Amino acid sequence: MSLFSKQALSQFSELDYEIYNFILKNSEKIAYMTIREMANEAHVSTTTITRFCRKLNCDGFSEFKVRYKLEAEKSKNHQKRYDFSIVLDFLQRANTQAFQNQLDKIATIIASKKHVIFLGVGNSGIIADYASRYFCNVGIFSTGVNNPMFPINLEVPSETIIITLSVEGEIEALVNNSEILKRSKATVVSITNSKNSTLAKMTDYNISYYIQRELAYENSWGKVDITSQIPAMYIIEALAKLTMLKKQSIKTTSEC
Repeated sequence: MSLFSKQALSQFSELDYEIYNFILKNSEKIAYMTIREMANEAHVSTTTITRFCRKLNCDGFSEFKVRYKLEAEKSKNHQKRYDFSIVLDFLQRANTQAFQNQLDKIATIIASKKHVIFLGVGNSGIIADYASRYFCNVGIFSTGVNNPMFPINLEVPSETIIITLSVEGEIEALVNNSEILKRSKATVVSITNSKNSTLAKMTDYNISYYIQRELAYENSWGKVDITSQIPAMYIIEALAKLTMLKKQSIKTTSEC
């Protein structure tokens, strides 16, 4: 059985996912770290790491490191041109009851609003446009904004919900806009990779998907974020369909 099986992931808390995300980002050095070194770098206690290991059916951190190294070596021997495991891990977590309940809660809020605005920059800006089009396709009025310089310092009515998309959750333009929007009467939701990002902490509600960040280099442009947007697209489509069903239910109830 895989170390990070569906059954194991379903038992994870938000703090466990933070450790999981740390491990994925530091996979090359995990085997050489002590539990105290990892605790310091991941900003958790050694007890929390021990509990995390036990949820993976390991007696402690030492056994976890051995099993993790063996799985990493096995994965290298069967490496594909594209590592689907990153997306598959997310889809397993998305299928848990806790994650579905979170989507249902946000969909209920969206269904009570008259207008949805999606904000994003770069790759997330493209997803914001896609989200707007997808919501409109299912009959929910929405607008996509992918320009960070767009003048958002307007009076936004309470009937509006703002959904901001950002992998890192630290884009200055989005953080600044969220601060402005928080002063309005609108509801602000963020979809980010981590719940501990600045953007996630600033918004009224957050959906975090926790997948491994992927960075590439492109000549003189420096680091380019190529982290998969599949989790964001899944969340958007799930929210749209759930919201559509809830609006239909509200309409049917009002007609009776």
